[in-house]
Amino acid sequence: MPFTVITLKNTPKSLRGDLTKWMQEIATGVYVGNFNSKVREELWNRVIESSGVGEATLSYYNRNEIGYNFETHNTDRQVIDFEGIPLIIIKSKEKIEEDAKIHGYSNASKYHKSKKYTSIGNNYSEKTFVFLDIETDGLDEKTNKIIEIGAIKSDSKEEFHKIVKIDTKLPKNIIELTGITDKELESGENIKEILKELKEFIGLEDLVGYGIKFDIKFINRKLKLNGLDVLTNKTWDLMDFVKREKSFLENYKLETVLKEYGIDKKVPHRALEDSKLIYELSEKVQKFQEFSKRKP
Repeated sequence: MPFTVITLKNTPKSLRGDLTKWMQEIATGVYVGNFNSKVREELWNRVIESSGVGEATLSYYNRNEIGYNFETHNTDRQVIDFEGIPLIIIKSKEKIEEDAKIHGYSNASKYHKSKKYTSIGNNYSEKTFVFLDIETDGLDEKTNKIIEIGAIKSDSKEEFHKIVKIDTKLPKNIIELTGITDKELESGENIKEILKELKEFIGLEDLVGYGIKFDIKFINRKLKLNGLDVLTNKTWDLMDFVKREKSFLENYKLETVLKEYGIDKKVPHRALEDSKLIYELSEKVQKFQEFSKRKP
């Protein structure tokens, strides 16, 4: 089984208990272990969900040119794929400042501002979440395509919606599920231009979705294929908050959860409409509301 290394910095102590079930802590914040890829993915997902503002890295065996691969979370290093070889980009201070000017206040600035408002007893918060959803013509990000992207910002309610032009016919089950037709896709826009606009719309904000790992896998795959930087924004899965709050639901499909929270609406399986539903649901999930109030 492949050798895996996870390193943590400034993360909650509760993560240690999860990791030490499968790995040994050989130095402070350094964990090693041997297990299959499924266990590795589950552990890494747990790290991402529970690390808060802490930093984490994952290194593991991979059959590529250099024999290993790695991932990062909440660090100033960005992993990119260069012809099958993973490389690290470290942003310069000038680049960080430039990004901050383009997309608004830096994280540090937001933190200091939130502290300022808290100190005078004001609950004002500048934190914005972008609620995101996509529709695809299948479940495999390596072979299937994105056909629609939708998003909405929690503060301004600004919306993003694009239909993607593809050169293949939609499967019948996707047409029946979404109502999207081949004719609509014919008048869609180029995926590369859409992704550029999406990144500009998102900026540096945290992303929220329902089963968002699926969306991010697809989006980052298409970003790589089009020579664009992948998304490194923090992501939060609303389903995880629901599971902590409602432990004994029959299932956690969005349709089921909406009814449980008193939202009497059907899931249309359209990207923008689903994004709006996820945002509406987030306002009723107490665990998420408590979490969002703690965000700087």
